[in-house]
Amino acid sequence: MKNISLAILLLLTITCCSSTEENELLQEKSKIVMLTYNVHHGAPANSEVVNLEHIAAVIKQSNAELVALQEIDVNVPRSGNINQAEQLAELLGMEYHFSKSIDYQGGEYGVAILSKYPLINKRRVELPMPIPGEKRSVALATVRLPDGKTIEFGSTHLDLNVPNRTAQAEFLNGLSLTEAAPLFIGGDYNAERNTTEMILLQQEYSLSCVNGCPNSYPVRNPTKSIDLIVANKLAVKKYNVLSAVAMTGQYASDHLPVVVIYQSTD
Repeated sequence: MKNISLAILLLLTITCCSSTEENELLQEKSKIVMLTYNVHHGAPANSEVVNLEHIAAVIKQSNAELVALQEIDVNVPRSGNINQAEQLAELLGMEYHFSKSIDYQGGEYGVAILSKYPLINKRRVELPMPIPGEKRSVALATVRLPDGKTIEFGSTHLDLNVPNRTAQAEFLNGLSLTEAAPLFIGGDYNAERNTTEMILLQQEYSLSCVNGCPNSYPVRNPTKSIDLIVANKLAVKKYNVLSAVAMTGQYASDHLPVVVIYQSTD
């Protein structure tokens, strides 16, 4: 009888542990780690010494599966006439999509996304500019996740001028309404959450802020929370924000990278 009781107890213990491990594994699989990073064309603050390996090391340390990049050079002399989006993708073993914002020094300058997962329907979306300024765009693509679900992921960099930034926020609201899948856009929004333009953006999107938005600029002693990932209403229904932190101590750029972890509610 004692042996039977011990066997039953052992079986219950194994079953319990197995169920706990399975639940933990399912929770891990339902998480998505995203990163938004203004990389300053691969140069630290107050420097023109480009080091993409340093940028790649920071991204690798974040464990990000989806990355929104801003201030990316493609075939620009100051950064060695290379495609920075392509090179970062190669260094990290990820797919990429670049969206030109402006022509620059005989090359191109803009935003990009990196993904550990297949990217389809890659596209460039140009943002409105009511007053003259540097053109802005969104790099956007459909991501096929390991669970078979798809989301829309993008990267952008809003203008320095408030009128343009406001028009761009309104445009992004309209973009959200055209998407039939959850939409996430990482970016340097050049504005904090309590500004008119970011309040406008929050009509359609929730900001990646948990107990406040993480300060990410300037890179040393940051005082501004302008680097964010936003999720539209459909995304918010399907994903919760678990954490959002700036990676302090990382000086590869003039901004800190911001890591956001979402978890599927399905």
